[in-house]
Amino acid sequence: MTGIASIESRRAAEDDRFLKDESKMGGGYADTVFFPENEAEISAVLKWCAEKKLKATVAGGGTGITGAAVPFGGVVISMEKFNNIIGLGFKNGRFFLKVQAAVTLSKIAETLRMKETSKFKELTENALRSFEDSPDTWCYPVDPTEMSAQIGGTAATNASGAATYRFGPTRNWIKSLVVTLPDGNVQKIERGKCFADASGEFDFAGKRFKRCAYEMPDCKNAAGLYSKQGMDIIDLFIGSEGILGVISELEIWLEKKTPSLSVVQFFPSDSDAFSFVKKLKKSALSPDFIEFIGESGLDLIDSRIKSGCMTLDIPEFRENQRSAVFFDISMDKNAAGSLEKEASGLIEHPEDSWCAWENSETERIKAFRHAVPESVNATIAEIRKNYPKVHKLGTDFAVADDKFDELAAFYRETLKKSGLKHAVFGHIGNNHLHINMLPADYDELEKAKEIYALMAKKALELKGTVSAEHGIGKLKHKYLEMMFGEEGINEMRRVKKVFDPDMLLNNGNMFQ
Repeated sequence: MTGIASIESRRAAEDDRFLKDESKMGGGYADTVFFPENEAEISAVLKWCAEKKLKATVAGGGTGITGAAVPFGGVVISMEKFNNIIGLGFKNGRFFLKVQAAVTLSKIAETLRMKETSKFKELTENALRSFEDSPDTWCYPVDPTEMSAQIGGTAATNASGAATYRFGPTRNWIKSLVVTLPDGNVQKIERGKCFADASGEFDFAGKRFKRCAYEMPDCKNAAGLYSKQGMDIIDLFIGSEGILGVISELEIWLEKKTPSLSVVQFFPSDSDAFSFVKKLKKSALSPDFIEFIGESGLDLIDSRIKSGCMTLDIPEFRENQRSAVFFDISMDKNAAGSLEKEASGLIEHPEDSWCAWENSETERIKAFRHAVPESVNATIAEIRKNYPKVHKLGTDFAVADDKFDELAAFYRETLKKSGLKHAVFGHIGNNHLHINMLPADYDELEKAKEIYALMAKKALELKGTVSAEHGIGKLKHKYLEMMFGEEGINEMRRVKKVFDPDMLLNNGNMFQ
């Protein structure tokens, strides 16, 4: 058995990057950071922690914004040495990639784009030759925006983003996982091998237990342990925020990458934009994503451009360009004519459209699309010069299609009454808008917190979620309880204790 003394480690105080993540949550502390190189070493650390009753927090890329990677005592397990792309396979007409957990999305994208396969293991017969000889480009289509994110972290959070509209979240693209359980038991979990029976019970890794006794909302969701009738055991671990085991290796499905046309369509108002989105969803265009910047978001960008605080290589906004919808259309050459006809019938005012095909032009549109969150962060940074503890409050709520109009109307009226500066943008294809409130002082910060809670309550009244993509971590416990109730939290706690009776692994994520 691997001895704990042989595993590379150092004092956590020597490197504070292991005491924080992008949430900027303060107060993190730990004794030791371990740097395991294989599953046997992860197993040894977890067994040692169980024996000593020490908490263990897993550290990945640190790109999360809910405090999930911030430790409060015990040790940190850094996954940074699990950074290799292992091999390529082909099954049921699809390529898949085997990767270690610390491989970044950007490394995967670049490796696939360049077809750098010389160091790959061949996982199935002739997979490498077929891949190299293919005239097509392949990609991992999940798009959580932050390309420096590590693939293991995206699985632990069931990460999603703009392209979720067409391709779904991370869950849809995972073929298998290698997970080290809190007792040190290493399991390869392959999709399609272990399901909950008719009573909801699993027989897995020598443990018999029932899934959580609730169902997930019918919308984009990243809140709570996954539970669904007849579910696959792999889906319990995906999105579990690391509380059930340490993911070290994944097999992920790939998708053929097709050229796409990027479009920005402007409208005189948010309501006009919402009406267009409904038509777009029903059309034959099948966009990869549908994104939105509301009137408040464009106003924020415009004010920063005019004040000289931001430079964007875009035309000036026209007077009637008050709201914008972004979407990409995959341009299958065999269907180009019919797609062009469909688009022409859908877009009533082409003079208020921007379209891009070349990489340089699509990058300009991408920069414009990301200008709102950048402007929000810059605005808050200015406010913090006078009020250091002020921060933005950004919602992460989503609902089903038939509830969106009601939620959007509630957002609009509540923000109007509040008088707070704000910016609205987000993944409108999934009925998932980010309402970013920008309090100007501490009194407004308290008001924004009250409004955030009201919006969460409304989303839940409409059978939605309090977290569509960012998860719960250590910062949103009360909202998860609002969503599932104390009974639902106890169900999650029950399942965790099946694997981790002393609640040591990633303690504090989702619930205490």
